[in-house]
Amino acid sequence: MTQNEAGSKEWMPSRAAEFLCRQTERLVKSGSLTPAACQRIYDFCGVRPGYPEWRKFLVPLLSLLGLLSLVAGAVFFVAWNWADMPKMAKFALAELLIVALAVVVWWRWYDGIARSALLAAGLGFGALFALYGQIYQTGADSWELFRAWLFVFLPLALIARQNSLWFCSWLLANLTFQLYYATVSMSLMDSAVFDGLDYFPTTALYSYLIAQTLCLIIREVLAMRVIKHNPHSWLASRWFSRVMAGFLLLVLTCIVAENISGWGYDTPHPFVTALWLAVLVVSYFFYRYRYPDLCMLTLGTASAAAVGCVLIVQMFDSSYDVGGLFMLGCLMALWLAGCGALMLYWRRKLYESQPVEVSSTEMAVLTERLRRNDLLSQAQIEEIQQYDHSSHLPWYLRLTLGIGGWVAAMIILFLLILVLYVVDLLNDPNAATVIIPSLLLAIVAGGLLRMQGVSKHHIGLAWAIAATCGLCFGFYLLFEPDWEMSFLVGSLCSLPVLTLMALAMRDRTFRFMAITALTFLLILSGNLLTGMYLPPVTRFWAVSALVTVIVIFWLWIIREQINLKATSWAEAVFPLLWGIPSGLILQCFSAINTSLLFDVFWRPAGYFPLSGGTGAGIAAGLVLVCLYQTVVKKTPSAMLYLVAAVVCGVAAFYAPGIGLGLWLLLMARYQGNQGILAASGCFLALYVIDWYYFLGVSLLQKSLLMFVTGVVLLALAFAAKKLIPVRKEEAYANP
Repeated sequence: MTQNEAGSKEWMPSRAAEFLCRQTERLVKSGSLTPAACQRIYDFCGVRPGYPEWRKFLVPLLSLLGLLSLVAGAVFFVAWNWADMPKMAKFALAELLIVALAVVVWWRWYDGIARSALLAAGLGFGALFALYGQIYQTGADSWELFRAWLFVFLPLALIARQNSLWFCSWLLANLTFQLYYATVSMSLMDSAVFDGLDYFPTTALYSYLIAQTLCLIIREVLAMRVIKHNPHSWLASRWFSRVMAGFLLLVLTCIVAENISGWGYDTPHPFVTALWLAVLVVSYFFYRYRYPDLCMLTLGTASAAAVGCVLIVQMFDSSYDVGGLFMLGCLMALWLAGCGALMLYWRRKLYESQPVEVSSTEMAVLTERLRRNDLLSQAQIEEIQQYDHSSHLPWYLRLTLGIGGWVAAMIILFLLILVLYVVDLLNDPNAATVIIPSLLLAIVAGGLLRMQGVSKHHIGLAWAIAATCGLCFGFYLLFEPDWEMSFLVGSLCSLPVLTLMALAMRDRTFRFMAITALTFLLILSGNLLTGMYLPPVTRFWAVSALVTVIVIFWLWIIREQINLKATSWAEAVFPLLWGIPSGLILQCFSAINTSLLFDVFWRPAGYFPLSGGTGAGIAAGLVLVCLYQTVVKKTPSAMLYLVAAVVCGVAAFYAPGIGLGLWLLLMARYQGNQGILAASGCFLALYVIDWYYFLGVSLLQKSLLMFVTGVVLLALAFAAKKLIPVRKEEAYANP
């Protein structure tokens, strides 16, 4: 068996391979499997890529990023509107890009690059239409541009039969609707949330919501028909249906919440409330019994939880006494706990004997192939099959429960404040007033997190978050009794609290959050300290050295993660593996949004922009580790990692988030995790948008920068295709 056969996709391993490799880590932790044997299983399943797998991943990824960069450069160039360039020359440049992309599609129709080129060509038409409206000043509204753009995307989507083009078509249709009615009233979401729908045509609103519902129904009907005959078809992919359902429920939830609360000043929309109830009921029976889908059930439960919280608040709208507020907090906490318990119940009932969204047949075939290649024994396979799958939660359920945990934690703190108010301890608050109750919360949280059961763990998570927030604030009051709101004191007080709480609370999600905050605050406090006592050049290198050490430690965790699973560090691997880059992500965003932060907080003494120090530290950490692996360790694929580290390091030096985002894409492939790949792509896209918005250069310079970036990425894709080996000798079995 080749590595390709272990996965259903060429560029990423299958979900079955990804899940099975996570189960082998449990065998390493229990001592049933050696780390070396686990590594061979990773290689066999294609989770740990060699040169051929890296080639299949890098060529389409770099091609897609390069083509999108060229299109973005064309958009910026059109927006710049160079007055000295003739009109026909402008049109020629925009059309030449579309023609070139069309040639690529025709030339490599059966290649993955053709799909990327087709998407880029569709986006390029938007720049062409914008240029036409800009030059001739037709007086057309914005919605007409998006309507024309939609008419181009629809045939492309029909021809290409890929979810990305259908998603763009759906998105353009929504934007067209929003912009058209913006000429009559404000946008739909603003109207639904803030000022009602006073001037919004009710019939159009109802038609829009019905159309959204019908689009989702049609998509699901087609998906069900395809899954029976061709499970690997593009229509069988679930992410697009979930995005459509999430957006529909978001709009419905906002309007229903307005109907209940009366925050708007217009006439309520009972039809929307009835539609919301119908969607929830039909979705429950369909996704619970007919076509089980835990993600859809999670979305519906989250919508019901939000509406329920609004209803509870409305019930106590006229009650401002302590008893009413206390009852309000208790009811909201109970409601959120009930919704969380319901989601966990569905998780248990729907996928008790198998993992979520992983075919049991595919798992059986893969384990049998591993047994035939002497990578797993029959006893080890039986140990994997005895695993309680109900304790493994998919990412969307963990995210929903995590957000619910934060909301519940704020409610717990609110109830704690009410109790302190009743016993007259808030008249003259001090550190002990906050620290002692927070320690009691921490004791309760620690007890819950040591019990068996997923539901108890998530209740304990809320108590742990509340206790951590209270302890951080209490120790801040201990050192700043006058409430001077010092960034430095706040971050330094939080560091030991987060460290001790992460060690004490046995919950992977809480430790992930704690390490994320620790990484962010460690860099922030180091920046503030060096800014107060060191000259500018020295503090730049000091912050860079701090970030370098953090990145080196993170890369060491990545390299040794399987070996660490066999030690007492096993429970710390996941929080460190993804908590550190999450903290760096927060730091990258804060570095380019300092002006926004200064609008909320005043500028702290000694503060200087973190972008330069963070970027230099990320670049140095990546290059030093990969250079060590290449020269000293001489590990497989080390030269490829070194080249990637140099490219990402150069990008990080000028824009930390871009370099970090590119490296996270590579790490997602190294881990074989499709969820991390999607999250890394979203972070990279958001950071690039944010960075370019605050980039203090002209649109011409931005366009040229994007053009150069696109050419470099396409050149790297070409080099990867030509230089990285296509095949390698297979040696998977145990010697």
